[in-house]
Amino acid sequence: MLRLALAAATLTPILHCIVLFASGQDAVRDPVSELSRNDLGWLHTLGLIAFGVAHVALGATLAGRDRGLLWPWGRGLVIASGAMLFYVAFYFISASESTLRGADANDPLWIVASLIGLAMGALQPGLSRISRPLGLFSAGCLGIWLWLVPLILLVDETWLGAYERIVGTVYVVWIVGLVSALLKLDAKPAGVN
Repeated sequence: MLRLALAAATLTPILHCIVLFASGQDAVRDPVSELSRNDLGWLHTLGLIAFGVAHVALGATLAGRDRGLLWPWGRGLVIASGAMLFYVAFYFISASESTLRGADANDPLWIVASLIGLAMGALQPGLSRISRPLGLFSAGCLGIWLWLVPLILLVDETWLGAYERIVGTVYVVWIVGLVSALLKLDAKPAGVN
C-alpha cells in the first residue's frame, strides 16, 4: 500500500505541471482550480484523484503502526483529507465560473488544508516515536504549514496561484516524505534504527 501511496502522490505534481505548462496559465496569478477547466483538465482531475488515493493508501498502512492516543485520529484525518480531495476534483470540474470566482471559491481547499493540518499535528508524536529524523521532518512541514495559514491574509488575487502552489508543494512534500520514510524503515532489518 505504501508503494501505491508513493506512486499516486508523485503522479499528482507531475500531472499538475504538465497541465500548467500546456495550458499556458500563470502559476503566480491563476488559481489551481483553473487547471481543471481546460482541454487537459481531465489530467488535473486525475492528479487530484491520485492524491486522494495516496491518502487512503497511507491511512490504511498507518492502521498497523498504532503509536499512541492521537494516532487513530491522525490516521482518520488523513483518510478524510483523501475523501475531501475526491470532492475537490469533482467541485473543480462541476462548479460554475461564478462560484469559482466568488468569495467562497476556496472553501473546499480550506477544509482539506484544515484536515491535513490537524492530521500532521495528531500524527506528530507517533512519528517522532517511530523515527527521530521522521519526526523532525514532519515537525518542519507542520511548522511551515502553520506559518502559511496567516500568510493568506497578505495574499491578493494576483498572487493566489503562487500561494496555493506553495501550500500544495508543502502538502505533497509531507505526504511523499512520510511515505518514503516509512518505506525505508520497513526495508530495514528488525531492531535497526
